[in-house]
Amino acid sequence: MIDDGVIKYDRSNFTHSEALDEQLWGELESWRVKLFKLNLIGEYPTEKVGFGNLSKLVLWEQQAKFIITGTQTGKYSNLTGEHYTLVDGYDLKEMKLNQIGPLEASSEALTHAAVYESNRDITTVFHIHSTTIWDKMIEDNYDATPADVPYGTQEMAICVGNLINGRSSGLIVMKGHQDGVIAYAKSLNDCGQLILELADKYL
Repeated sequence: MIDDGVIKYDRSNFTHSEALDEQLWGELESWRVKLFKLNLIGEYPTEKVGFGNLSKLVLWEQQAKFIITGTQTGKYSNLTGEHYTLVDGYDLKEMKLNQIGPLEASSEALTHAAVYESNRDITTVFHIHSTTIWDKMIEDNYDATPADVPYGTQEMAICVGNLINGRSSGLIVMKGHQDGVIAYAKSLNDCGQLILELADKYL
């Protein structure tokens, strides 16, 4: 079942803004374009629901501040500053996000926050979708979240943090989130390479 697209976090702390400056999202977009061409980011044609989201750390204060693709942007081949959002605070227990941008953040934003919380060396999180990659990763016993834990929830955030367990790069398959795979790394290029290697291996 395709369960993407529904925002489950508390949306009350969203501040609408003008388009974000390209310095914040330009490097992230270059990788998004590559993944879109591989159909690892996109939109399910029947359900008209977008899938896939990318984020990049901006800085650490008390919490991680990060840029993330906006909700329901998967269908677009190219994004601009109108399609990215700055997350500048969160409460994983209360499922709250503080966010500033032209669009609300991806429905997976809390999971991204949990990844950054798990290790301050992580600077990039890519969440892609592929039925083939998802099936093969489960078959090959990659790190996985349980089948009964849905996306965008506090439980998912906790599971992801536990799986990372201090590591600064790796891959996670989300058994309870159809087709969903997470890569995390210390740099954009390292994170992108993890995904490209998966594509080379399984597609």
